[in-house]
This record gives sequence, structure tokens and C-alpha cells, in this order.
Amino acid sequence: MRDRTSRWILLLGTLGFGILGQFYFAKKPDYFLDGVVFYAIAAVCMIILVAPSRSQTPPATRPKILFTRAELLRHALIVGGLILGATVVLWLTRPQTTYWPIFWCWVAAIGIYLCGFVQRPQWTQQGLRSLLRTNALEWGSVALLVLAAFLLRSWRIDAIPWTLGGDEGSQGLWARDAIEGRLPNMFGLGWLSVPNMSFYWQAVWFNLLGDNVVGLRMPWAVVGALTVLGTYMLVRRLFDRGLAFLTAFLLATYHFHIHYSRLGSNQIADPFFTVWAVYFLVVGWQSGAEQPDRPDSVRRLAWAASGMVTGLAFYFYAGSRQVPIILVALLGWLALTETRLFQSQARNLLIMLGGFLVSVAPMALVALQDPDNFNARLNQVGITQSQWLANEVKKTGRSQWDLIAEQFRKAFLAYNLFPDRVAWYSPNIPLMDFWTSLFFVLGLVVSVARMLKWRYAVFVLWFVLVMALGGALTENPPSSQRLVSSAAPAVFFVAIALRELARVVRDLAGLGKVSYRGVLAGLAIVLAILSVRFYFGPYQQSWTYGSLNAEVATRIGYYLRDLGPGYKEYFFGAPRMYADFGSTPFIAKRIQLHDVAQPLTRVPDFVDPRYKPVFVFLPERIKELALVRQAYPNGVQEDVRRMNDQNGPVLFTVYRP
Repeated sequence: MRDRTSRWILLLGTLGFGILGQFYFAKKPDYFLDGVVFYAIAAVCMIILVAPSRSQTPPATRPKILFTRAELLRHALIVGGLILGATVVLWLTRPQTTYWPIFWCWVAAIGIYLCGFVQRPQWTQQGLRSLLRTNALEWGSVALLVLAAFLLRSWRIDAIPWTLGGDEGSQGLWARDAIEGRLPNMFGLGWLSVPNMSFYWQAVWFNLLGDNVVGLRMPWAVVGALTVLGTYMLVRRLFDRGLAFLTAFLLATYHFHIHYSRLGSNQIADPFFTVWAVYFLVVGWQSGAEQPDRPDSVRRLAWAASGMVTGLAFYFYAGSRQVPIILVALLGWLALTETRLFQSQARNLLIMLGGFLVSVAPMALVALQDPDNFNARLNQVGITQSQWLANEVKKTGRSQWDLIAEQFRKAFLAYNLFPDRVAWYSPNIPLMDFWTSLFFVLGLVVSVARMLKWRYAVFVLWFVLVMALGGALTENPPSSQRLVSSAAPAVFFVAIALRELARVVRDLAGLGKVSYRGVLAGLAIVLAILSVRFYFGPYQQSWTYGSLNAEVATRIGYYLRDLGPGYKEYFFGAPRMYADFGSTPFIAKRIQLHDVAQPLTRVPDFVDPRYKPVFVFLPERIKELALVRQAYPNGVQEDVRRMNDQNGPVLFTVYRP
């Protein structure tokens, strides 16, 4: 059956790629090289397809077989994936009217390459049932934990946080452009040099859940929940299921991670790609070095998947570019204890590199063709690239080393001393509360002391690199949006401290296993309650997320949306803010917006008669309402205050003729 299936696949590959190659020769001679590549794939499939089978060769003259037919097929898939990935890059060097064929070829290249390492599992039905029965409780508990993590990230996601950040709205507008065909190249760079693929991922959820705040934020809640799952899988691989569940539980209930999972922005992709790339790396390493009885296909597929996930990270938030640096650091540290690492794992490292190249190739082409745009964000916030360090030396008279030391101090103490300095989160406390940060420090100390054990080094190196690259070496640390990836190793340190201290209490007090687990669970639950209560209670009441302008823009957006189509807003907000602040146009998508940038000196004569006017004034420009009243007397004036706080300050004033 396997031979028949393989031959059908080869036959379809021969004909399909051959037809495609001839089509390019006949219909698109300018793309001659693409035709050559497709014909080459067809040729490889044809050679394997027509190779004589064992039954056709007399036993006495049968040659020695270097590879089985299954092995030849897998090698053909690996080579085919690499060739198809190269074809995608060649295709992208020329402007296209539509990029969807290239996109699906890219997806196919990744899939074909990974399939080259897949082997049919040798499970029997009875063995599979036994496996499920043995692990039913564990995986049922993990499923409930991931579901709880998702609920904490998705419950009332359109209203918590109520403010829609300006950057959230802007990313939503670009996702809307992707849906409506104004952003044809998913492999390019868009708003603030963010890869367009991020907006396409967002657009998928608009189609599923609607073009609204729920559709904007929900995909990242899913990503956050899957990060919790990846954290469990990684810690279980390196340690045991008890520590894995404890770490995943703490991450699921951690307010910092919950917050970024509830935003319509792609920073939460950083820990997602990191944890899964590291997990597959660990699976590949352990399957070879520590579990040599495992099939080669398991090990090689894991290495390929690690490289593939690392490449995909480049299509989202710029912080995800730290993933390959983290992997290189982990391999380097492993080489210190495994002296023959690069010799024994040379083939697997090449497999990982292949997976990385196939997935990252289109974005690598963008980086080569437009390096300034590709590195724009780093050039803006890097302390050396932006000239911040040199300017601070001149302004303060302090030495570079003194300033760099201060940068590292602010970044590495973000969890227990310095509060977040940006409106992305700004909880007015460090990234952990008092008790959690205490356990964090203790767990970090234990992990550093045990770094000679690679399983501890994984989390220490991950944490240190994120805090250095995303914190100390960028402006204004600690800026939480650049440190999201550090949340997973940070809660691991908390979990380590809790378990080690609970063991000490067990030994000193002579506790039994049940009592010991009760102490450990009790401590974790208390920390979880403190974290969840803080996020959904005091933090939401602080109204610090997104800044005052974002709150105003969100309130304006909902106000205009409720008016319905046919209106045009005339916004008196400059120079503090403008009508196109991302939150407003995303929420009020059918309303025309117009800035009245200069102060009025006479009655307005710029009103478009095709729309019903609505005039919106920030408090600092309310005096200009008198001139509007002269042109439109007998209108309705309304002071709009903070949501659910009618005694609060006036955010803006609306006048409707």
C-alpha cells in the first residue's frame, strides 16, 4: 500500500510540475528560469518513479540498494522543498500583480520539506489506546489549563482593556487593507516596518469573527494560550510533569502575559515562537543524545521544525528576531559540555538550517533588498543605532560605560524594582508583585547556580538575552512591549523557587507527599489569585493603558460609530492629537474624518454639504465652539466623560447641528 501511494505521489508530481514547467516555457518565456526549476522537480520525480522495483530485478543480478524506496522519496521531498523555496525567492525578485500563487508555493515548500522527515508511526491500535489511558489524566489536566488560559485572555476581550490603543487600531486598519486588496504583497513590510504577514494573520480572524475589536484581539489570545501549552511541553521535556504544570499554571495566570494576549498587537508572538522553537530543538537533541533508541525521523523532524518555527518568527514582531540568537546561544552552551556536538549533530544542524532557510527566505530577500526599512525599528530604538548613547554622553557628561550600566540595571530589574515606562502596559508596579518577584529572584539564583545542567541554562540564557537585547540595548528601559518573551523563563524561575522551598518545608516539617503537594499548590494558587485580581481589578481601574489620547480616540470612535453612516467628523484636536489616531478610524470605519488643524478665526466654511457634520473639541480648543455655533445655531452640545465615570474629567465635547 505504501508503494502504491508513493508511486501515485510521484506520478502526480511528475505530471504536475512538468505541466507547470512547460506552461512557463510556452506562456511566460520571460520567466524561463522558473520553468527550468519546475521541470527539474518533475525530472527528479520521474527518475524515482521509473526506477526498477525489486521484483523486476532477478535475485542473482540484483544490485546492492543504497536507499529504500521510502528513503528515496523522503530525500526527494527534502530536495523538492528546498528547490521550491528557492523558486519562491526567484519569483519574488519580480513585481507581481497577485502574490497568492507565491504564497501557496511557499507554504507548499515548507510542508514538502517537513514531510521529508515524516515517517509513518509504528503504533498499533492497542498500543495507542494504552498510551491514551496511561496519560489521560495528564493531558486532560493540560487541556483544562490551556482552556482556562484562553478564557483569561478572551473573556470580555472587547472591553478589557476598554481603551483600544492607537497601535492596535493602526494594525487593524492594515489588516483591513489586506482584506480589501490594498496590501497585495504579504511578504512585504507595512506600517512601522511591521511584516505584512502579521496583518494577513489578523485578517483571517476578521473573516471569522468580524471586522471589530473582538476580531482584532482574539487571534493574539489564541497565540497566548498556545504559548502556555508550549511552556508546559518544554518544561516537561527538560524536567518533569509536576514542574511543567506549575510553570504553565503560573504563566496562564500571569497578568503581564495576560495583558499582551488581550491586545490586538503582535508582541505576544515573541514568546510563542521562542518557546516552540526551543521545544523542538530540545526534542531533537534529546531524541538523539539522551534517547538514542528513538527513530531518526523523530529527531530530524524536530530539528527541521525548530528551524522552520525560527524562520516564521521573522514575519511578526521585530522582537521575534531574537529567536535565532537564543537558539545559537543554547547550542553554544551545549557545546561546552558536549565537546563533539557539532560533529555528532552536524547533519541535524544542517536540517535545522534548511528548515530555517525555507521559511525565512522571502523575508530574507526583503532584508537584502531594503535593509533600511527592514531594520527601521531597530535603528529607531537601539541605543547605538539611534545615536541615543552618543547624545546622552554629550548631554549628561557621563561616560558610555556608566550609561550602559544604568541601562542594564533598569532592564534586569524590571521584574522587581523599576516599573514599566511605556503606555503599552504601565501597571505602575514592576512586572511582578512583591511576593512573586521575591520567588523570581530566588529561582533565578538557583537556576544560575545550576547552569552547568543544560536544562537550567535554557531558561537563564533565554531570559538574559531578551533582557539585554530587548531591554538594556534599547532606549527607555524597561519598555514592556520588548520584554514579553521573557515572561516564560521568568515564571519558570518562580516555579523553581516554589518547588525548592516547598521541598525544604517538607523535609523540615516531615510532611508527606500529599501535604507537600498541598503546600506547593497553595502557594501557586495564592500567587495566581494576586496576579489575576490585580489585572482585572486595580489595573483596569487605573486607565493607564494606551495613554489619555488613546482613551479619547476610543471614546470618539464609539461615539461616531453609534451615530451611524452619513456623518463627517471635524476634529479640533491638533496639535495634541489628530483625527486619524488609529483607534478612531478602526472603530468608526464608515465615518469620514477631518482635522481642523489651525485654530478658527472666523466661522467655518469648509464643511462638506454631502455629510451631516459633527464637531469634536478637545478641552484645550473648546473656545472655538463659539464660532461654530454662529454658523450652526440651535445645535446639541454634549460633554463626554470617561466610560462609567460621569463625575470624571471631560474627555471631549461634541456639537451636532
